[in-house]
Amino acid sequence: MNMLSALATDNSIQSEKDSVGASFGPVDSGLYNSTVMLAYLKTAASSALALELELKSDAGQIIRQTLWMTSGTAKGGKNYYEDKEGQKHYLPGFVTANSLALLTVGKEIGQLETETKVINAYSYEAKADVPTKVEMFTDLLGTQIIAGVIRQTVDKNVKNDAGIYVPSGETRDENEIDKFFRMR
Repeated sequence: MNMLSALATDNSIQSEKDSVGASFGPVDSGLYNSTVMLAYLKTAASSALALELELKSDAGQIIRQTLWMTSGTAKGGKNYYEDKEGQKHYLPGFVTANSLALLTVGKEIGQLETETKVINAYSYEAKADVPTKVEMFTDLLGTQIIAGVIRQTVDKNVKNDAGIYVPSGETRDENEIDKFFRMR
């Protein structure tokens, strides 16, 4: 059983709405036929859970994305939030991760099992890739998907003395996977 098995879709929560989002990486906005190279769980200090993805496009471009699927412990560790009117909405990262799972293997992300694997992952302490144990979604590895990627310019954030991330005044380009589409 994985850490997301308690997450399920619920008809009382508002479904996603199509919108133009953001981006993360060096590729231009567009649709990319891709293969899932890495798909593993990442846990933040707040205990929020993310799906860490690495896709490789047919042209050999690497697209990386962190999809935050749950809030941290302080906000209940949920895959949704409530708006001012009390309506529940899924977190965008959960919607995207769940659509990847449904479109590639036909199961919701919370139904997928993980396996402990060792990969080279970036360590902020070591400032380099180091062997790291992760919980890998092996069913997703090697699957084919079309990734709708958006390129955007965003503020670089830095930690202030209170440990809170704030805009630095500098910008950077990044990609965000906005939507997944099934390959035919």
